[in-house]
Amino acid sequence: MTKPFDPVAQWQEFVQKWEHEVNAWSGKLTEREEFSAIIGQATKLQFAAQKALTDRMEETLRSLNLPSKRQVDELGERLDAIEESIERLRLALVPGATVAEPAPAAPEPKRSRKPAA
Repeated sequence: MTKPFDPVAQWQEFVQKWEHEVNAWSGKLTEREEFSAIIGQATKLQFAAQKALTDRMEETLRSLNLPSKRQVDELGERLDAIEESIERLRLALVPGATVAEPAPAAPEPKRSRKPAA
């Protein structure tokens, strides 16, 4: 007796064979020293291009007399510190008011696993 035609099973079999072939091919490729050198060079080039783009963007923004993202972030941090100082001064001038302490850091997770003996 012959099995009925099952396209889903055939598709799964095709995909499994294809995955095995791709894994074997990529394994052979990535174990070579040349591959590591090429990936290292590509990473260096990517970082250099990203830095060049960032520098060029900052130059362009500076020429247009506009702040960069970094400058806006720094300004926001400075404003937060100034607002916090003003609030502390305001509370210090009010009789009987207590100065709010900064929120405590989030507690670290408890160690439940014990190291191997």
